[in-house]
Order: sequence, then structure tokens, then C-alpha cells
Amino acid sequence: MLNIQLAKKYAAAMFELSQEKNKLALHDSQLAQLSKLFEDNRELKTFMDNPQIKSQAKKELMSQILTDSFDSEICNFMLLLIDKHRISLLSEIITSFHALSNEAQGIQIAYVKTAFPLTEAQHTTLLKKLETITAKTIQLKINIDSSIIGGVIVKIGDRLIDGSVVGQIKSIKKQLVANC
Repeated sequence: MLNIQLAKKYAAAMFELSQEKNKLALHDSQLAQLSKLFEDNRELKTFMDNPQIKSQAKKELMSQILTDSFDSEICNFMLLLIDKHRISLLSEIITSFHALSNEAQGIQIAYVKTAFPLTEAQHTTLLKKLETITAKTIQLKINIDSSIIGGVIVKIGDRLIDGSVVGQIKSIKKQLVANC
């Protein structure tokens, strides 16, 4: 619990700096790159999380990773996390930052489950419909799950829209049982 609170504080501080410098989208993108880098390279994460490795060695490695392609605020932020021994919270910090960034930019994530891959036309239609319903910019995170047989299940925030064949069968079953 304490780690989540700390992560949110660091994310909020970085978010405020990003807004102040008008670099919110840039920082969001670069933090996402770093998140992917740490996810893809378990050795890097293990090295950075190891308390027996001196901060200076971690900072040197991070400086090599964060070449000129990363904004100076991101570089300084990563070095600060190392100095404060908070680099192990990076994933949680980035998740919190991303949530703050999406909210500020009016972006909402829609988690979509379909039985089959969507065609381009279906993707566009679903995206436009969800943007109309929410009055926000939607980013789709699509998961293919053949167990729903057909249709689509959409989760946006606390809302769940179940238009799957399995969901409809369950609904009909529930109605039949209630009427008997």
C-alpha cells in the first residue's frame, strides 16, 4: 500500500512538471518506452532493483540507456528515482502517470474482447460509437477470446457492455429460470 502511494506521488510530481513544460504527450510516450524496455529486459530490471548494486553504477547504466533521444526531464527523473531508491517502483509510477496523462488529455481506455479479430471497418465503427457514448477520445485494447463465441465485450472504466453470444445465452437462461 505504501509503495502504491509513493508511486502515485512520484507520478503526480512528474505529471505536474510535464504539464508545466507542455511536454505531457512526449513524456507519456517516453515513459511508455522505458516501461517496455524494463518489461522486455528482465536483466535490466533485476540489476536496477538489486539493493547491493551501488547507485552510481545504476546511474551510469541509465545514462547510457537514456541517450539524447530522451528528454532531459525524463533523464533527470530516472536518476532521481535511482538516488531515492525508488527505481523498483518504476512500473507503478509509469502506470499512475499514464492514467493522469490520459485523464488530462481526455483519453479513455476501452478493453475489448472479441471472438475473432476485428476488420478495419468494425474497428473504426466500434471506436466512433464508443467515442460518441463517452464523449472522450478512446484507445482500444483488444483481446481475442474465442470462448465468447461471437459478439463483443467492452469494459470502459466501471462500465461493462456485454454483447457476446455467451452473455446473451446467459441472459436468456436467467430469464427462463426466473419465469419458471
